[in-house]
Amino acid sequence: MRVIVVANQKGGVGKSTLSCNLAVAAAMDGKKVLIIDSDPQGSSVQWRAQRELENVSVAAITSKTIVKEITNFDNFDLVFVDAGGRDNALFRAAVLTAAHGILVIPVLASGVDVWATEDSFNILAEARSIGAEIPAYAVFNQVKHKASLVAQAKEALQELTQDNDVTLLNSRVGDREDFKKAYLSGLGVLEHAPKGKAANEIKELYKEVMAIFE
Repeated sequence: MRVIVVANQKGGVGKSTLSCNLAVAAAMDGKKVLIIDSDPQGSSVQWRAQRELENVSVAAITSKTIVKEITNFDNFDLVFVDAGGRDNALFRAAVLTAAHGILVIPVLASGVDVWATEDSFNILAEARSIGAEIPAYAVFNQVKHKASLVAQAKEALQELTQDNDVTLLNSRVGDREDFKKAYLSGLGVLEHAPKGKAANEIKELYKEVMAIFE
């Protein structure tokens, strides 16, 4: 079992979108896949309720017992943890489960959003300080700004990642309509529009994430 925790203390960065789409990519790659929705808002659970295909399972765990319960799912190849967007005991427990795999932190490509991510890096540092070995990665998500603004955000994020032993992934995911349409149908963009730009971005991100484990 490999665990991929998708988390950022800041809300609205597309954690559920990435979790669901990466899970679909993994299922299409022949993996047995589970999403654990640890956000009381339940976005991944709602997505699964619309889904007809049975190749992605979703379970809701919205208590800090997720740290212990994560080990009950070792019959899955990949477990994605869709973490909630607020700093509380549940969020911190979800981050700790990344000790079974990796932590992926989605970040919006603007200076303000990069600075807001510092809180999540601090929570990561606290988890590491109590002995949790957590490899951590950041990825730009919902990118929609001009190249110059993205470059400025990248410069700011690189400084933060270097200071906090976090790796910035090469992949970027855009703010595309296909993600919204796919979500409403319980699909991933690889199923909804397999030749679209959104699908290509998820393919590249999935390959980059899986290469970390290899």
